[in-house]
Amino acid sequence: MGSGRSKSKSLVESDELAQPQDVRQLVEGFPRLNKDQLARLLGGLPASSSGPDPAQQLVEGTLWVVLQAAEAHQSQTLPLEDLFQEGSTALVTVVHGLDPSQPLSPDQFVNRVRQAVGQVMDALVAEEVAARLEDLRWAADAERLFAAEAELRLNSATAPTDLQLAAHLSWPVARVAQLRRAVDEARSQNDVELMDILGEIESS
Repeated sequence: MGSGRSKSKSLVESDELAQPQDVRQLVEGFPRLNKDQLARLLGGLPASSSGPDPAQQLVEGTLWVVLQAAEAHQSQTLPLEDLFQEGSTALVTVVHGLDPSQPLSPDQFVNRVRQAVGQVMDALVAEEVAARLEDLRWAADAERLFAAEAELRLNSATAPTDLQLAAHLSWPVARVAQLRRAVDEARSQNDVELMDILGEIESS
Protein backbone atom coordinates (compact mmCIF):
# COMPACT_ATOMS: atom_id res chain seq x y z
CA MET A 1 0.00 0.00 0.00
CA GLY A 2 2.71 2.43 -0.96
CA SER A 3 4.62 5.09 0.90
CA GLY A 4 2.01 5.61 3.61
CA ARG A 5 3.92 3.27 5.93
CA SER A 6 6.61 5.72 6.96
CA LYS A 7 4.13 8.57 7.27
CA SER A 8 1.67 6.57 9.33
CA LYS A 9 4.38 5.14 11.53
CA SER A 10 5.84 8.57 12.31
CA LEU A 11 2.34 9.80 13.05
CA VAL A 12 1.51 7.21 15.70
CA GLU A 13 5.00 7.05 17.22
CA SER A 14 5.36 10.78 17.71
CA ASP A 15 7.20 11.80 20.89
CA GLU A 16 4.75 14.69 21.19
CA LEU A 17 1.97 12.37 22.44
CA ALA A 18 2.95 12.90 26.06
CA GLN A 19 -0.49 13.43 27.59
CA PRO A 20 -3.97 11.91 27.16
CA GLN A 21 -5.26 15.18 25.76
CA ASP A 22 -2.56 15.07 23.08
CA VAL A 23 -3.80 11.66 21.99
CA ARG A 24 -7.44 12.73 21.93
CA GLN A 25 -6.64 15.87 19.97
CA LEU A 26 -4.70 13.83 17.43
CA VAL A 27 -7.58 11.40 16.92
CA GLU A 28 -10.15 14.19 16.72
CA GLY A 29 -8.09 15.68 13.88
CA PHE A 30 -8.77 12.58 11.77
CA PRO A 31 -12.55 12.00 11.49
CA ARG A 32 -13.47 8.33 11.37
CA LEU A 33 -14.11 6.86 7.95
CA ASN A 34 -17.67 5.88 7.09
CA LYS A 35 -18.46 2.52 5.49
CA ASP A 36 -18.45 3.89 1.94
CA GLN A 37 -15.02 5.45 2.44
CA LEU A 38 -13.69 2.28 3.99
CA ALA A 39 -15.08 0.17 1.16
CA ARG A 40 -13.40 2.40 -1.43
CA LEU A 41 -10.04 2.25 0.31
CA LEU A 42 -10.24 -1.46 1.05
CA GLY A 43 -11.22 -2.12 -2.54
CA GLY A 44 -7.92 -0.69 -3.72
CA LEU A 45 -9.24 2.38 -5.49
CA PRO A 46 -6.51 5.00 -5.88
CA ALA A 47 -6.43 8.02 -3.65
CA SER A 48 -6.57 11.51 -5.11
CA SER A 49 -3.28 12.86 -6.38
CA SER A 50 -3.26 15.64 -3.79
CA GLY A 51 -4.17 13.45 -0.81
CA PRO A 52 -2.51 10.73 1.24
CA ASP A 53 -2.34 7.18 -0.05
CA PRO A 54 -4.94 4.57 0.96
CA ALA A 55 -2.82 3.08 3.73
CA GLN A 56 -2.36 6.42 5.43
CA GLN A 57 -6.04 7.22 5.09
CA LEU A 58 -6.98 3.86 6.60
CA VAL A 59 -4.64 4.37 9.56
CA GLU A 60 -5.69 7.94 10.24
CA GLY A 61 -9.40 7.20 9.79
CA THR A 62 -9.31 4.20 12.14
CA LEU A 63 -7.33 5.68 15.03
CA TRP A 64 -10.60 6.07 16.92
CA VAL A 65 -10.66 2.28 17.35
CA VAL A 66 -7.23 2.44 18.98
CA LEU A 67 -8.29 5.29 21.25
CA GLN A 68 -11.39 3.38 22.40
CA ALA A 69 -9.29 0.34 23.26
CA ALA A 70 -6.67 2.45 25.05
CA GLU A 71 -9.33 4.15 27.16
CA ALA A 72 -10.76 0.74 28.10
CA HIS A 73 -7.34 -0.66 29.13
CA GLN A 74 -5.70 2.33 30.83
CA SER A 75 -4.73 2.22 34.49
CA GLN A 76 -2.45 3.98 36.95
CA THR A 77 0.51 2.00 35.68
CA LEU A 78 -0.54 1.82 32.01
CA PRO A 79 -1.23 5.37 30.80
CA LEU A 80 -3.48 5.99 27.83
CA GLU A 81 -0.71 7.48 25.71
CA ASP A 82 1.51 4.39 26.04
CA LEU A 83 -1.36 2.07 25.18
CA PHE A 84 -2.26 4.25 22.22
CA GLN A 85 1.27 4.09 20.86
CA GLU A 86 1.36 0.30 21.03
CA GLY A 87 -2.16 -0.05 19.67
CA SER A 88 -1.41 2.30 16.81
CA THR A 89 1.56 0.19 15.83
CA ALA A 90 -0.79 -2.82 15.72
CA LEU A 91 -3.15 -0.82 13.49
CA VAL A 92 -0.33 0.02 11.10
CA THR A 93 0.64 -3.66 10.98
CA VAL A 94 -2.92 -4.66 10.09
CA VAL A 95 -3.20 -2.03 7.36
CA HIS A 96 0.07 -2.98 5.73
CA GLY A 97 -0.77 -6.66 5.98
CA LEU A 98 -3.92 -6.33 3.90
CA ASP A 99 -4.07 -8.46 0.77
CA PRO A 100 -5.39 -6.36 -2.17
CA SER A 101 -6.47 -9.53 -3.95
CA GLN A 102 -8.76 -10.43 -1.03
CA PRO A 103 -10.31 -7.14 0.11
CA LEU A 104 -12.14 -7.07 3.42
CA SER A 105 -15.54 -5.55 3.97
CA PRO A 106 -15.61 -2.44 6.20
CA ASP A 107 -16.98 -4.48 9.12
CA GLN A 108 -14.36 -7.20 8.65
CA PHE A 109 -11.60 -4.61 8.60
CA VAL A 110 -12.76 -2.82 11.75
CA ASN A 111 -13.20 -6.15 13.54
CA ARG A 112 -9.70 -7.22 12.53
CA VAL A 113 -8.27 -3.96 13.82
CA ARG A 114 -10.20 -4.28 17.09
CA GLN A 115 -8.92 -7.83 17.54
CA ALA A 116 -5.28 -6.96 16.81
CA VAL A 117 -5.30 -3.86 18.98
CA GLY A 118 -7.11 -5.67 21.79
CA GLN A 119 -4.61 -8.52 21.77
CA VAL A 120 -1.70 -6.10 22.04
CA MET A 121 -3.28 -4.22 24.91
CA ASP A 122 -4.38 -7.37 26.72
CA ALA A 123 -0.77 -8.56 26.53
CA LEU A 124 0.45 -5.25 27.97
CA VAL A 125 -2.00 -5.52 30.85
CA ALA A 126 -0.94 -9.11 31.53
CA GLU A 127 2.73 -8.10 31.52
CA GLU A 128 2.01 -5.24 33.90
CA VAL A 129 0.11 -7.53 36.29
CA ALA A 130 2.94 -10.09 36.20
CA ALA A 131 5.52 -7.38 36.84
CA ARG A 132 3.51 -6.06 39.78
CA LEU A 133 3.21 -9.53 41.30
CA GLU A 134 6.95 -10.06 40.89
CA ASP A 135 7.60 -6.74 42.61
CA LEU A 136 5.35 -7.77 45.48
CA ARG A 137 7.13 -11.12 45.81
CA TRP A 138 10.47 -9.36 45.75
CA ALA A 139 9.37 -6.87 48.37
CA ALA A 140 7.91 -9.56 50.62
CA ASP A 141 11.16 -11.54 50.49
CA ALA A 142 13.15 -8.37 51.13
CA GLU A 143 11.01 -7.66 54.18
CA ARG A 144 11.66 -11.17 55.49
CA LEU A 145 15.36 -10.56 54.97
CA PHE A 146 15.22 -7.28 56.93
CA ALA A 147 13.41 -9.01 59.78
CA ALA A 148 15.98 -11.79 59.85
CA GLU A 149 18.83 -9.29 59.93
CA ALA A 150 17.22 -7.46 62.84
CA GLU A 151 16.62 -10.70 64.76
CA LEU A 152 20.19 -11.94 64.30
CA ARG A 153 21.63 -8.56 65.31
CA LEU A 154 19.96 -8.92 68.69
CA ASN A 155 22.34 -11.77 69.50
CA SER A 156 25.49 -10.38 67.88
CA ALA A 157 27.44 -7.18 67.81
CA THR A 158 28.23 -7.65 64.15
CA ALA A 159 26.04 -7.70 61.08
CA PRO A 160 24.99 -11.19 60.00
CA THR A 161 26.66 -12.69 56.95
CA ASP A 162 24.83 -13.95 53.87
CA LEU A 163 25.53 -17.50 55.05
CA GLN A 164 24.00 -16.86 58.48
CA LEU A 165 20.95 -15.21 56.97
CA ALA A 166 20.49 -18.05 54.48
CA ALA A 167 20.60 -20.61 57.28
CA HIS A 168 18.16 -18.59 59.38
CA LEU A 169 15.68 -18.26 56.51
CA SER A 170 16.30 -21.71 54.99
CA TRP A 171 17.13 -19.99 51.70
CA PRO A 172 20.00 -20.56 49.26
CA VAL A 173 22.88 -18.18 49.93
CA ALA A 174 22.56 -16.93 46.35
CA ARG A 175 18.99 -15.76 47.08
CA VAL A 176 20.15 -13.72 50.07
CA ALA A 177 22.94 -12.11 48.03
CA GLN A 178 20.57 -11.41 45.14
CA LEU A 179 18.03 -9.71 47.38
CA ARG A 180 20.66 -7.60 49.11
CA ARG A 181 21.97 -6.41 45.74
CA ALA A 182 18.45 -5.70 44.50
CA VAL A 183 17.59 -3.60 47.56
CA ASP A 184 20.86 -1.69 47.29
CA GLU A 185 20.24 -1.04 43.60
CA ALA A 186 16.66 0.08 44.21
CA ARG A 187 17.89 2.53 46.83
CA SER A 188 20.83 3.81 44.79
CA GLN A 189 18.70 4.20 41.65
CA ASN A 190 15.87 5.78 43.61
CA ASP A 191 13.42 3.15 42.40
CA VAL A 192 10.43 4.84 44.00
CA GLU A 193 7.89 2.19 43.05
CA LEU A 194 9.81 -0.71 44.59
CA MET A 195 10.70 1.23 47.70
CA ASP A 196 7.06 2.29 48.09
CA ILE A 197 6.07 -1.38 47.99
CA LEU A 198 8.58 -2.10 50.74
CA GLY A 199 7.18 0.77 52.74
CA GLU A 200 3.65 -0.57 52.35
CA ILE A 201 4.73 -3.99 53.63
CA GLU A 202 6.68 -2.52 56.53
CA SER A 203 3.68 -0.46 57.67
CA SER A 204 1.15 -3.31 57.32
